[in-house]
Amino acid sequence: MQTNSRNKYIFFILLQSIIYGFGNPLTKIAFESITPLWCLAFRFTLAFLIFIVCFKTRITGQLRTLRAAQYLPAGLCMAAAYISCNLALESTTATNVGFLMSLSVVFAPVLSLLVLQRPYKLWHIPIQLLVVAGMYLLCSNGGSFQFNQGDLWALLTAVSVAGALVYGEKSLRSTDAITISAIQTFITAIISIAGALIFDDLSAVPAIRPEAWAVVIYLAVTCTCLAYFLQNAALKFLPASLVSMLQCTQPILTAAVAFLLLDEILTLTGTLGAVIILFCIITENILEAKAERKLLIEQ
Repeated sequence: MQTNSRNKYIFFILLQSIIYGFGNPLTKIAFESITPLWCLAFRFTLAFLIFIVCFKTRITGQLRTLRAAQYLPAGLCMAAAYISCNLALESTTATNVGFLMSLSVVFAPVLSLLVLQRPYKLWHIPIQLLVVAGMYLLCSNGGSFQFNQGDLWALLTAVSVAGALVYGEKSLRSTDAITISAIQTFITAIISIAGALIFDDLSAVPAIRPEAWAVVIYLAVTCTCLAYFLQNAALKFLPASLVSMLQCTQPILTAAVAFLLLDEILTLTGTLGAVIILFCIITENILEAKAERKLLIEQ
């Protein structure tokens, strides 16, 4: 029964990766008529309104019992992740963004040690290094990988995603997935609106084309409301380090969708990288499952 429950939450993260795999390439298409900050502002405002309409009583009831320290770090990390990701998509390829932001798999176990005092297992190291190698092969596109400003934003995304996972896991000790998802959405919306009003031109809003609005709605409903819930629900039962490893499927899916929508070509080298990543994900899952079974036997 416990194995079936674990597999369900693993599926949640894989479904999240599928959603994000479409999200990043579609976002680049939307950027043809909408700026990153306005895209974020509209996306997260709409997503927050959806949460409020559907779960207002539940969210407000739980908020009364929470301290800011129990949800603010997770919300700020998530806001930083999405803002930096959108800035990265504006100035580098969707495939490179998928590679670099998935480096959260390297940072999550370290942050888990610092924030959650969870022991760092040495067998993480070779798997993580192999994941990095696999993602580099996936996104180097035959050796043409170059580190530019957009890639730097994507690297910041990786650190922020790791922080959101670890602090999200900590927050879920005090609240549920719906409430923490709504809080993360609200904080991201407020910061994005402020950024858009300060750094972008309000007159650019009427020029936003219908296809960009369609992408914003897709991002709000699936890549925000649904994806946040899937991630936070899984974090209630899976460690942040395993969730970040499972999310390494995202660059594979991003690369596939980017090929279909943006003509970003996945080479033979990239395909080899994808195979390495899948091997590492399966290995990590098997080792985590064995560690859990051993802990249950000892107890």
